[in-house]
Amino acid sequence: MLLGGKQAGIKQVAIVTRNADFKRLMASILAEWKFFAVEDPASATVVFAERGVDLPEEVGDVVWLTPMPLAEGNFLTTPISLTGLYHLLEKEFFPSPRRHVRIAIEAAVDIQLDNAWHDGLLISLSDRGGRIACSREIPRGTRLLLQTRLGGQFLQVPAEVLYCIPTGDAPGRARPQVGVLFKPAEEKVIDQLRGYIEKVSVESACARENLPLNHPCLSWLDVPGDPWSL
Repeated sequence: MLLGGKQAGIKQVAIVTRNADFKRLMASILAEWKFFAVEDPASATVVFAERGVDLPEEVGDVVWLTPMPLAEGNFLTTPISLTGLYHLLEKEFFPSPRRHVRIAIEAAVDIQLDNAWHDGLLISLSDRGGRIACSREIPRGTRLLLQTRLGGQFLQVPAEVLYCIPTGDAPGRARPQVGVLFKPAEEKVIDQLRGYIEKVSVESACARENLPLNHPCLSWLDVPGDPWSL
């Protein structure tokens, strides 16, 4: 967790709550998204505050964390949807929000292309697409079929290549990389992927902060159970 370090930059947020464990957990999740928690609410662009706590007179945009919807002002209802949290942050900080939580991952993927199968490695994942390191360059607009396993679940999904980054265009890049847009036949696949990403995000933050997965502070978050049953 990074809390008010020198690398905080402009994407600074503050978390004001009486629950120290939840504060650590949320700060860890936000750090993975490149938003950095600071101790002083006056230095943050966005302040996430537990309903009922006192805040300084001059603070950034306040987002109240509350079990009930509010008549006015920004708020997130608890348990907090990670996707809702991400949407709010993207809207606050970026003129063109992406609106999709993205996680770093390493998962083997089989790519069907030109009636042949090729090996690849899924290195970034959102509910709408991902980035794959592969053995060859694949032109933009190419249609693919992808097969992989995520959380023990076999997944087969059609996709389209949005971009291709050739070998060597960035330090340490030994293979071409392609960005793909998923085109599943059923919309529920998108919902399942979103649930999987939210679950992995919380579990990874718990591991970093040495918090058990049954810790009471997780009650603040809407954590999917089995995302593949959605």
